[in-house]
Amino acid sequence: MTTMSSIPQEMVQRLLQVLTSLVSTDNSVRSVAETQLNNEWIDKTPDALLQGLAYLTRNSDVADLRSFAAVLTRRVAFKSAPNQASSPKSTSPTSKSKSSEKTLWDTTEESTRIVVKALFLESLSHETHQSVRNKVCDTIAEMARACIGNDGPWPEILPVLFECAKSTSSDMRESAYRIFATVPSLIATQPVEFMKESFAGSLKDDNLHVRLAATKAAVAYMLESDRSTQSALASLMPSMLETLNALLAAKEESGLVEGLVVMIELAENSPRLYRHVLIATLPFLLNIVKNAKELEDRTRQSALELLLTLAECASSLIKKVPDFATNLVPVALEMMTELEDDQEWYNSDDLDEEDPEENHVIGEHAMDRLARALGGKAMLPVCFAYIPRMLASNDNWKSRHAALMALSAIAEGCARIMEAELGKIIQMVLPFLRDPHPRVRYAACNAIGQMATDFAGVIQKNYHAMVLTNLIPVMDDAPFPRVRAHAAAALVNFCEAAEKRTLEPYLDAIFERLLSLLNTGTTYVQEQAITTIATVADSAEERFVKYYSSIMPLLMDVLRQATGREYRLLRGKAMECASLIALAVGKEVFAPHAQEFVKLLVQTQTGVTETDDPQVSYLLASWARLCKVLGRDFVPYLDIVMPPLLASAQLKPDLAIVDPEDDVESKYSSEDGWEFVGVDGQQIGIKTTVLEEKCTAVEMLICYARELGSGFRPYIEKVRDIVVPLLKFYFHEGVRHAAAATLPQLINCAKQAEVGQEYLLNLWHGMCVKVLEAMTAETDLPFLYQLYVSFYESLDFMGPGPSMTPELLEVFTRATKSQLKAMYKLLREREEAKAKAALEAEDETQSKEDEINEESVLGEISRAFHSVLKMHGVAYMGQFKSLESVIMRYLSDPSPTARQWALCVLDDFVEFTGPHSWPIMVPFLPQVLESVLNVAPDVRQAACYGLGLCGQFGGQQYAEVCSAALTLLFQVIHEHNSRELENVYATENAISAVTKICKFNCSQFDVNTVLPSWVQTLPIVNDEAEAGLTYTYMLDLMEAQHPSVLGLNNVNMPHLVTVMVEALVSGVVPESLTARMVLTLKAALSILDSAMTTAIWNSIDPEKRKTLQDLNYL
Repeated sequence: MTTMSSIPQEMVQRLLQVLTSLVSTDNSVRSVAETQLNNEWIDKTPDALLQGLAYLTRNSDVADLRSFAAVLTRRVAFKSAPNQASSPKSTSPTSKSKSSEKTLWDTTEESTRIVVKALFLESLSHETHQSVRNKVCDTIAEMARACIGNDGPWPEILPVLFECAKSTSSDMRESAYRIFATVPSLIATQPVEFMKESFAGSLKDDNLHVRLAATKAAVAYMLESDRSTQSALASLMPSMLETLNALLAAKEESGLVEGLVVMIELAENSPRLYRHVLIATLPFLLNIVKNAKELEDRTRQSALELLLTLAECASSLIKKVPDFATNLVPVALEMMTELEDDQEWYNSDDLDEEDPEENHVIGEHAMDRLARALGGKAMLPVCFAYIPRMLASNDNWKSRHAALMALSAIAEGCARIMEAELGKIIQMVLPFLRDPHPRVRYAACNAIGQMATDFAGVIQKNYHAMVLTNLIPVMDDAPFPRVRAHAAAALVNFCEAAEKRTLEPYLDAIFERLLSLLNTGTTYVQEQAITTIATVADSAEERFVKYYSSIMPLLMDVLRQATGREYRLLRGKAMECASLIALAVGKEVFAPHAQEFVKLLVQTQTGVTETDDPQVSYLLASWARLCKVLGRDFVPYLDIVMPPLLASAQLKPDLAIVDPEDDVESKYSSEDGWEFVGVDGQQIGIKTTVLEEKCTAVEMLICYARELGSGFRPYIEKVRDIVVPLLKFYFHEGVRHAAAATLPQLINCAKQAEVGQEYLLNLWHGMCVKVLEAMTAETDLPFLYQLYVSFYESLDFMGPGPSMTPELLEVFTRATKSQLKAMYKLLREREEAKAKAALEAEDETQSKEDEINEESVLGEISRAFHSVLKMHGVAYMGQFKSLESVIMRYLSDPSPTARQWALCVLDDFVEFTGPHSWPIMVPFLPQVLESVLNVAPDVRQAACYGLGLCGQFGGQQYAEVCSAALTLLFQVIHEHNSRELENVYATENAISAVTKICKFNCSQFDVNTVLPSWVQTLPIVNDEAEAGLTYTYMLDLMEAQHPSVLGLNNVNMPHLVTVMVEALVSGVVPESLTARMVLTLKAALSILDSAMTTAIWNSIDPEKRKTLQDLNYL
């Protein structure tokens, strides 16, 4: 029986008229209908509208009208309701504020929602038209999602869907799984075995479309499930893959692509599920990729994408598969030859025009991804079984082109192994810079440019002559501007990592060609020439001065004369180039052009009227470079620069929630900067170009504040008010990082401007509250790292003395304690997984990355404690005491990372609280002493350093500990490998600790019995921080003629001379102590006989003797 809508039939008829007009081909009729829909229905009678649409979806005799009503229900019900009071929107892309952004569905009466849901469930059960039923399913899915969110339960839906799943109608069965696939959380609480049985049956359904829908639903359910549930469902994998095989056999390519797409998502998120089906899956996928004659490109590309995703996300599994690379590499290389010699390639001004969906581009990307996933050991033998043969194809330019582009693609992933044969590979490529076919020459430039990046440093140092003498002439390839431009682009890559002395012999030839390119009439060639000039100037630095007078006027001409809209990018690159040149040659050389350059930048800035003008980002960066060049002389221009910069820093992101019916690529093109992410089953788009401009702007604020100091004073408050809220700008990590990094620079500006202590404290406290607030809740480790850096840099800029209130110190301590507990939990879980070998091979990379991030954050937390203790000293002891349990947890842990962190914090505590530290340190000292002999060098170093601080700052209470530590410290020093690179810093810290104990805290032992042994431990030649005090003590004792140091009859003098020579040559002696040591060295040599002096001199390495003489020490 049909559920009756409470809407009168007269209103249904009026609504029917509106819907009919909405699909009219007459624009004016359609426009009137849209106004009626918005003003009369959505704004005034939303309940009647939704009930009417549901009624028509269920009861209309016209299939197109039922379809349209279902689609319109979804579109109007789940968009923002009208007439909502404006409120600040959340800046989290994953959070939807239920209170501030209600949908029309949320604002309707509950009785309306009940009726609408019932009518749609009836439609699902009775609809006979497949296309209409799909629209009904999509709308039911949205309603279900709303119920799971904040609309309350919908108890009727699951019984209906499970009944559909068992229906005798294949269409009904398909519909049930279509909804499950869209809203897998609907079945999240169902027993796993029940769902497994349900999926297993449907994956063997007689109807192929049901099997496909069940595959999609099973994947969606798996992706929502935890690891144990996924493991329980792993036995479904063969049936899911068999469904794809059946779709291929039935030549259902669109369905096959749909199936491949969800299996790609599964491979990306849960690759371990493929473990037992991998061997059977690979031939099936390879056959699809190879079948160019019968299958569409998209089908082949989707199969290739699944193979590549498995290679990337389950590389350890793939590496065990016999002949994986052997089978896939030739397929990818063959795809790379699928391109045409299109005249448009030669004539186009759009250098980024290559369609990313073309097979030759996808093949190239496949080679790159395979190389990075599998590495050179697996890839290179296979690649070089084909590449030389392809290069030798004199009658097939496509093969030569593909081979060179393949070299470009694999270089990064195979760099370690390729480097050994780099000279041979370069010699293989260079002849093709002179190939008869221009596109092969282009590919050769590409290969050289890519290798210049992937082997940066090595190729510039060892192969500059052969590369540059062959590459530079290609910029003369006059008939083919794209080839000329690409040669200049390759030169950019080469010069970015080249030392100025390497480039110097080639600069004349380079600039001769670049000036020629700059004078061509082709805009993109001029743009590339300017970019290359900028890079070469940046690398050549002061050696560029010779060319300044030839090039800078040309750049100024571009800025003066190229005023058309089509030249905006050219002008932007000219600004970039001129400002980089100014940095390279310096303020004095640039001075004659400075005023005019500023004037031209101002003119450009005032002429920018469109938000997508490419000149904007170039302007921002050029002003910042100009600031670096002019220093404080830039201050007068701030009022010109800052308004647009502040506007860019305040840009709001463009967001879009995509309707399943939308043509995403036409409305939200990736070329326009749109990127999409799945959130709560919906696709949310964000326009990233705006975010990049915003990020650049905030980074420029850092530059101005840092460079101008007190000159930035007028903008401190404005900038603070912009960047502090950006600590919660979750759309773009770069913006958050830059915002946090700006804060300490503002403190520094205020400090330099001498604004007064009260202003400074208010500024710092206001920002500190927000930093600590972010610190408390942050889970993203890289940003947490930045927050701690910003915190302690601000504290350091505030200067000596307490600058935080007890309340702020309490918040800092509480937030940090919470973070330390969270990180300790992660550390333990990872270490336990390692111990049990429980980590899946594909998880190891992520685990290592997490470990690096956690260690980095711990290091900055330690540094933050250092600043807090340094500035507040004893005043922080109360809060520090609350950290005892968490510090002990770290100190007692077997992990070197944890133990070293705890030791570093305790070291700072002793240094900055001195004798007051004793009561808190007592329970930690046994672990500190034990750590001196730890197997990890970093732990030993921290423990040794800490014991030295106990001696230096701890006072009498630490005397017994210091005495007991000596034996352990000497044991570290005398280990057989103590001077090897990994151990030397621990060893030198042990030597320094003995020094400090002997000098400051020797009441519990006879120092005269220790000093002879201590002298023999010297020299310290690596750790500058520990060298100063140690050598000061040594010189004090030598000048005092201390017998325990000099030995009987000055027997230790040759050793002491050697120690001083080693110390002076190594450069670790502080400048303030160097002259004193040289005098002592000369005095020591003067009392030795000539034979001994000669013997000592001859024992010194010749290079070190030369250093002593060059520095005029001897």
